[in-house]
Amino acid sequence: MNKSYRAPLIALIFTAAQPDQTTSGVTAAKAPTESYISYLGTNYAAYSETGTSHSPAASFDDANMSVRWAISTQTTEQANNLKSHIEFMENAILSGQNPRAWDKLFLMDAYMDQGHTYTTTISVNGTTVVIDKIAKSACAYELVKTHAQGVGGWFFHGDIQVSFSNLADQIIALPACDAERDGLNAYIAANQTALPKGITLIQPQ
Repeated sequence: MNKSYRAPLIALIFTAAQPDQTTSGVTAAKAPTESYISYLGTNYAAYSETGTSHSPAASFDDANMSVRWAISTQTTEQANNLKSHIEFMENAILSGQNPRAWDKLFLMDAYMDQGHTYTTTISVNGTTVVIDKIAKSACAYELVKTHAQGVGGWFFHGDIQVSFSNLADQIIALPACDAERDGLNAYIAANQTALPKGITLIQPQ
């Protein structure tokens, strides 16, 4: 269910690190060199939606085409590992790589991210992580919203062996993506790899 949040969005800038608090625009000069997806898949139960004991879930502000995660962890290491994983994925994509190239949603994410159609900002304060994504187009917003719903519904429940390709097909078919459709389909066709064994293809709702 969509819900608006009132907290101001964090500016997409680098700031000097304060004690126990860091904020980044996910283009750090020293980007992480490894993914923490396996770590997150193993330690998913340590992450919860801030203020609750529930698995992390994003909130959506449709009017401003923005998505926010407010996530609590049990240790600062867990918080920093989550931040490092997001930074690794972002920098891999922006350098032309395609993590999870067998998943159309991640390929769509790469295409849209490389086109700078949305921004990502992460703030870590002790054991709390806040992630803001702000889309610049309706198509990009459908992507970041669907990506958030998929991650919240599966990854933060410990299941990383899934593909959201069918959900990507749904988004690409939307009128909101008319202008990007040809480019998206061409990018996916050029970069998609075969679905590995053991991966579950998530069906649209």
